[in-house]
Amino acid sequence: MGIASKYNKGNGFNFRVPESFGYKTLDELYKKNGENHVYTVKALYINKKSQYGDAPIIATDECLVNAPSHLLETVNEMILDEEVHEAANNGALGFTIYSYSTDKRKGTFYSIKWVDIERE
Repeated sequence: MGIASKYNKGNGFNFRVPESFGYKTLDELYKKNGENHVYTVKALYINKKSQYGDAPIIATDECLVNAPSHLLETVNEMILDEEVHEAANNGALGFTIYSYSTDKRKGTFYSIKWVDIERE
């Protein structure tokens, strides 16, 4: 790996977000499509202008998804990973949504599980 490629990481996603895209929450998507639906990841971003600090964003083929804040470090690492760029650019990276509860707070919460999408 040359010096240039070492420091030009993080911009390797081919997907450009259409202006018509809106944001969806994991709650909305889970209620619409359920637990086993696989969403294709087209790109990953960090929203630096969130009122709650940096926020991970997942671009799918249909919308932008507000990912949970506990995934910020993971998404930051994925943005810098050329294998992630390749998988997303080839439609081979996805995620499913799961729900969970905790004793610390009341309510239902959502997170994601990354999945490999097999392409023929």
